[in-house]
Amino acid sequence: MSISSICLIGIITAVISLSIRRYNSEIAFLTTLAGCIIIFLSALLNISSLYETAQRIFSTASVDISYIKILLKAVGLCFISEFAVDLCIDSGNRALANNISIAGKVLILITSLPLYNDILNCVLSLTEA
Repeated sequence: MSISSICLIGIITAVISLSIRRYNSEIAFLTTLAGCIIIFLSALLNISSLYETAQRIFSTASVDISYIKILLKAVGLCFISEFAVDLCIDSGNRALANNISIAGKVLILITSLPLYNDILNCVLSLTEA
């Protein structure tokens, strides 16, 4: 799906949501949520090309494939948590949004710990030589 299609879906969803909001705010929120999910899923369909390109780059540079997995997991966590945070803010629940943001950051840190461990081992091996 092209960016123009995604933008068009976003604009149409926003107009419909604003039109419905006067009569029923819950249905307006669900309309916005449905539009967000459609746009998010269309973006996820393009992830495979990103993975293939990153795999090609890392294999050319002789880098372990597990680093690609860590990178993609971290990026996925960023996208998912930001999506949830924005939905919570739009629904007027900023406290919940802040907690989701903190949890997302902690999970990204936990996901990337093996990478930090490898970097530390590399630095330590350089200082020992």
